[in-house]
Amino acid sequence: PAMFQSSCPLEKRTVGVVHRDDSKLFAGYTLICNGCETYLLDEDGRVVHEWRSSREVFTARILPNGNLLRDGSDNADAVCFQAGGAAGYVEEVTWDNELVWSFAMQPNTKHLTHHDVCPLPNGNVLVMVWDRLTKEQWIAAGRRPDLLPQNEAWADTILEIKPEGKSAKIVWRWSIMDHLIQDFDANKSNYGDVGAHPELFDVNFCAPLGKPGVRNRDLLYEKTKRTNPSGQKPIGMPAAPTGEKDWNHSNGLSYDPVLDIIAISLCNPCEVIFVDHSTTTAEAASHTGGKHGRGGDILYRFGNPAVSRRGGRTEQTLHSQHSPQIIRDAPGEGNLLLFNNGRAPDRQWSTVEEHKLPEKFGIHEPGPLPAAQPVWEFGPSQGKSGSFYCTHISACQRLPNGNTLICQGPLAILIEVTPKGEEVWRYVSPVCSTESMVIFARQGGQRIAPAGCSFSLFRATKYAREYEGFKDRALEPRRYLEA
Repeated sequence: PAMFQSSCPLEKRTVGVVHRDDSKLFAGYTLICNGCETYLLDEDGRVVHEWRSSREVFTARILPNGNLLRDGSDNADAVCFQAGGAAGYVEEVTWDNELVWSFAMQPNTKHLTHHDVCPLPNGNVLVMVWDRLTKEQWIAAGRRPDLLPQNEAWADTILEIKPEGKSAKIVWRWSIMDHLIQDFDANKSNYGDVGAHPELFDVNFCAPLGKPGVRNRDLLYEKTKRTNPSGQKPIGMPAAPTGEKDWNHSNGLSYDPVLDIIAISLCNPCEVIFVDHSTTTAEAASHTGGKHGRGGDILYRFGNPAVSRRGGRTEQTLHSQHSPQIIRDAPGEGNLLLFNNGRAPDRQWSTVEEHKLPEKFGIHEPGPLPAAQPVWEFGPSQGKSGSFYCTHISACQRLPNGNTLICQGPLAILIEVTPKGEEVWRYVSPVCSTESMVIFARQGGQRIAPAGCSFSLFRATKYAREYEGFKDRALEPRRYLEA
């Protein structure tokens, strides 16, 4: 269409939209965040609206009322939580960037929001929180002392907050600490057979060498390092201690209104777990209650059966995954979609996968866990044309026409593919920013980030042109981000 015009032909572009098939892509606007900037882009990569924050923004969502829900990094002040995805603030701002409300867990020496936020149909918001617990608290929960090398660890907590005035109040809470099991200390109340209770999480499961070891298995074999002929490099992180304080590195969540459950991505165990949201806070801390009758226990887990001792390491299918979501109002209804990052050196490519969940979760039954069946996948294996590898972050979204939007996070590249895997849109993000500067790559040139700056994108979300949040909003193309 004539509305998709540019002064630079597609075949000569190096950044921005470098490929586009208007007859097959899903018409809509794409939201991205980098540094303190949030941009809403049209199909040709032109800015139709933008927001600026005083803090770096990891993730944002446009609400049905047209306001923006976003997080905000307090990393400079939250010195006890120096880790990827650390935030500290959740806030809503108007279309014109005026603050509606702001929420922060205090003190930030004990709690910190991180990674993801999820708006709920009732206007409330789900928030991921790290709770910083002492060595003594973990030992009281049955953790082996030798798995506390940093004398602390962070517990995974999900809060539901309700906007109230200029802030928000906590109205629901789920914590992994209420659903632990261990077979180390028989004097503790949560002592039991780990393999017999997959609805609980083993407090002593700690990924060897932490996040770096999960993403790069070669760190486990320091004396026998292997080479990879592809030339692709693993993430450049030194080994962490086994039992590092960022224990599970939970990195994403989503809410399913049909089943009233929450999907949580646990990066280090390489699992997606599902918990009941219909519970009260008291029920969420117990093992009974809620629509599913299991309180806050794990209803289903998927990706790495070795964690629950219901399988071996060769049965692991997920690797540092991100962006789990149950598909609704799009082809694949009811299936699970996620970004499977991969790992070095033996699974050094990424895939976006769609899985059919079991009709009955049934993980409380003896034997192997009920399997989620793969029904669609995009991401050729290493060495094949079109293969890509994202060591960390990254996301995906099923679109109403059946296409899938894929955010190749560390590469800051967005692609849209059809159900048959045909690429119909590609965006190479030209923006690199921090709290103090914004840099745009020049059209025709290549992206080069200065020290301390990154082109990476945690997530991208595409909204239909007729999305209710855009009603009566001016969405005229203003400019391209690329210089």
